[in-house]
Amino acid sequence: MAQRILALEMGIDRVRAAAADRSWNSFHLAGVYEKLRAQDETDLAGALSRLVAEAGQPDIVISALPSDRVAKRLLELPFKDARRLHQVVPFALEEHLPFPVDNGAVAFSRFGQEGDHTLVMAAMVRKIDLQHHLDLLAKAGLDPKTVTLAPLALAAMLTRSRNGTNGTKPMAHLVVEGDESSTSVVLVDLEGTPRALRSMHGGLMTSDGSPVSQEVATPILDSMRQTLLAHGGEMDKTDVIVAGSASASPKVRGMLSDSLAVAVRDGGAFDYSGYFEGDVPTAGKFASCLAMLLGELPSKPLSLINFRSGEFLFRGRVRGDLSPFYTSGILGAALFAVVALHFILGVSANLHRLHLVDAEIAAVAGPVLGETDPANATIQLKNGIAKMNERLKLMGANMTHHSPLDTLVAVSRALPPRFPVEMADIQIDANELHITGQADSFATVDQAKRALDASGYFGTIQVTHAKAGSDPNKVDFRLDALFKDATSTAIPDSDE
Repeated sequence: MAQRILALEMGIDRVRAAAADRSWNSFHLAGVYEKLRAQDETDLAGALSRLVAEAGQPDIVISALPSDRVAKRLLELPFKDARRLHQVVPFALEEHLPFPVDNGAVAFSRFGQEGDHTLVMAAMVRKIDLQHHLDLLAKAGLDPKTVTLAPLALAAMLTRSRNGTNGTKPMAHLVVEGDESSTSVVLVDLEGTPRALRSMHGGLMTSDGSPVSQEVATPILDSMRQTLLAHGGEMDKTDVIVAGSASASPKVRGMLSDSLAVAVRDGGAFDYSGYFEGDVPTAGKFASCLAMLLGELPSKPLSLINFRSGEFLFRGRVRGDLSPFYTSGILGAALFAVVALHFILGVSANLHRLHLVDAEIAAVAGPVLGETDPANATIQLKNGIAKMNERLKLMGANMTHHSPLDTLVAVSRALPPRFPVEMADIQIDANELHITGQADSFATVDQAKRALDASGYFGTIQVTHAKAGSDPNKVDFRLDALFKDATSTAIPDSDE
């Protein structure tokens, strides 16, 4: 879901703004706006309301404090730990101010590191001024997430646009933002670090866009000249970039070029399409608002000073902002990772055990079955054992009584030598003996029955079949004999 971001810069009697729609991978400039305070209005609340009605209700608001209400200093501190910076910056800033910081709100932004040293731009605004700013926005139903300094944001954007892009050589520059009521200057070195930030009452142009008189412009131009001279040893070459309402006036740019003897460029002529999708206005008077929007870029946002800290900490909710759920999300992701790791380790351990079991099965079954699938080894072994038992039974093994061999010996001993009986088929199972054959007479069949009975090896013996055969001199017969200790089974009557 796209978020509407609104950046506001307020003057004495007008409000300027830029709006952008941000998604996770796009940043579309929705438009720029300007509203004037009506003659019957005592503050800018009405102009703010009219601007919001035209631009649409924002999800995130960034606003800028008047630069002349803020004290600024560039500090170099002998450490880089963020927690220590928050503790020390207010006291380090107080050393450069003629008044204590107890009644002020302090903010800072890091601009570089040299070894263990950190370079920060620190700023302080009186709490009463910051509260008045927030109250004015609240009248229009706005609660800014970030309250910053527009000149610093503008300098950072121009530095990023110029240095190292389109093959241009990094250069030092003086950023001048001005209108008819105020003028701010930021001196940026070759590394993109703001070395000086000054804000002055009065502008270089009148309300109709024409330059002010030389008498009015001289103090402002002298301040710019002093800033350049104070840091002249650090600058290889410096040019001036003009933004704000003054950028639209060629005469103002000419006055700056003549007075400072440096090249002057229109900040509105820079290409900002690398930051925004859609049409980007060339009007330099909205450059500061565009710069503040870059603090909410989806990737590599500008680092902005933010006075919403401490007792002024932003506590509102932002539509589409998932930051309140970051901690829960991180904990949930960590828990999921632990569960997934436990599951993976368990599966890995089980697979390792299964591999060992398969290896043991292969070692045991290999000599019998050869190469075989361990999953089917048990079934193959059972089938093999059953077949072997059948063969062993036929060989007389695995039986405690009445093996085939014992039974044949008993029959051979029971029948006298040269007994006139021909045995065609002998079947031996677990309980009885079955003999099929031919005799020379019915009397011989009966004699064979009595001989087997007399052996004591058999129990019940019956001739289940006896009749004349195809040979008139022979008798076909079948004799069934239960083993002596076998379970009794019904034997059908003989048809003798």
